[in-house]
Amino acid sequence: MDVAESSARLREARSGAWWFARWPSPSIAAGFTDRSCEPSQLLAAVRTPVAASAEQVHGSSVAVVGSRRGRSPIPGADALVTNVPGVALLVRTADCLPVFFADPARRAVGLAHAGWRGLAAGLPARVVAAMRRAYRTPPGELAVAIGPAIRACCYEVGPEFEARFGPFVQTRGSRRTCDLIGAAVEQLRRCGVRPERIVDSRACTACDTQRWFSLRREGPSTGRLTSMIVVRP
Repeated sequence: MDVAESSARLREARSGAWWFARWPSPSIAAGFTDRSCEPSQLLAAVRTPVAASAEQVHGSSVAVVGSRRGRSPIPGADALVTNVPGVALLVRTADCLPVFFADPARRAVGLAHAGWRGLAAGLPARVVAAMRRAYRTPPGELAVAIGPAIRACCYEVGPEFEARFGPFVQTRGSRRTCDLIGAAVEQLRRCGVRPERIVDSRACTACDTQRWFSLRREGPSTGRLTSMIVVRP
């Protein structure tokens, strides 16, 4: 998977928030919480009280957030896009992929909650298409980042995943795993996003439950990580 190294790009704040430092430009802030951090600390760090969140129904709908006022969480949406400065987009995850999108030149951003159902339905590609329609963002100019999510090392699946994810499903003996991050990167590449503009946090939620929440490891009662992206006012 030919994506950019992220070790120099991730910065942990004292609050327990993590930031994609220097990504993709000073005009955009993108980060996520760990187990020790509250979502309010993300908003406080960028000094904006305005936030829009997605309902997250494990679908493929993308909502355009066009003002500072609106209904939140936005019904039926698993991804949000905006070019309104100071409006923070939020999603919550505990194994699913938080996928950040940024167009610094046009000061537009997007954020997706992508589980296997969303990936199978083409959610990352739908966000790219939504930003192209709404903001005339060329896919080749998009910057994309992937936050903490379950990785192939821990994501065991059934045989039905082979039809959905093909080469991203690997079988070794009785163990069958799926590389959702690889599938997401390939989907983005196919719709015109350049691989060198994709940054991966390389954090596996299921490997490190001391730091991240994992539905697969801990069950449905576990907490959720909050991811945020905002165009600075």
